[in-house]
Formats: sequence, C-alpha cells, structure tokens
Amino acid sequence: CYEADEPGEPGIPTITIRDIATFIPTPGRQQMEPDGWAVAGLDTNFYAITSTHVVSGTLLGRPADVRFTPTTYRWAYGDGTSATKHTPGARWAALGIAEFEPTPTSHVYEQVGDYTITLSIVFAAEYRFDGPPWRPVVGPITLPANDPPLRVGTAKTVPLGPHCLSNPRGPRG
Repeated sequence: CYEADEPGEPGIPTITIRDIATFIPTPGRQQMEPDGWAVAGLDTNFYAITSTHVVSGTLLGRPADVRFTPTTYRWAYGDGTSATKHTPGARWAALGIAEFEPTPTSHVYEQVGDYTITLSIVFAAEYRFDGPPWRPVVGPITLPANDPPLRVGTAKTVPLGPHCLSNPRGPRG
C-alpha cells in the first residue's frame, strides 16, 4: 500500500504504518519507585524502559530494516489523571535526586487505595532498503507497556531524639 512517489525521489514509495505491519517493535516496560507501593501526598516516580531499535524483514517484497524510535509516553495513573511526556523518565539515583522528590514523570496520589497504571508508548518509524538512507514511515505506532499494580498508603515518622552526629549516645533507629 504505497502512495505516489515523492517529488525529487523517483522510484521511492511512500511507506505507511500499514505497510510495516509485519515489523513488530519491542514493547517497552514501565517501572516505578518505590516498587509497587507509594505514600499518599508524596511523589511516586514512574519511568519507561525502551529504546530505539531495528527490526529486519521483508517490505514490498524486498529485504528491509525498520527502525522504531520512542517519541511520546502516555501515562494513565489509575486515579482519573493522566500525563503525556516526551521523556521516558529515569530512576531517582540516575537523576541525582533524593527519593520522593518530583521528577519529570512522577505523580502524587492524594487518596489511599489500589491503582493500576497504564503506559502507552508512541513510536516513530523509519525504513531502509539495502542500507542508508533511513526514510520516514507515515504515521506513528502506539504500543501498550505492562500495567503494574500500585498500593498507596500512609506513613508516619517517629522522632528518635537528637541527631546521631550531635549526640552519638542518643537512641538509634
């Protein structure tokens, strides 16, 4: 299913998502910190594990490669809110920030409860026959990632007395 040749590129067909239906991209995975639980009122960090990758096969009867590049991440947090981001996010440690600090992909749950988080990853595709150049495929492809469950609860802190450096003989946690 290809359309008229593009001006300036005689003999090069316009390839659409339907044309590459047999090229299946690797779905991404989502993870969260903390893993599987959260504290109401504090940030829960979500991030996607995915990358640009190439799938080889046959396109229009010729050997071809299709390169899939993740471009957009659509999270639905299970509490009626959602967010669309152009970054997959990362672990707190990789971002160099403390646990429970806001990240570009974090979310704060206000209510205690059980939630299922869904993530859809949008990929742009490019193809090539017999090596470069890469040419764009018309249209994006969206794939679901895993849907991890999350339990949101509350937490209480307990003071243990003076800081251990100022009072090394004080109570220890």
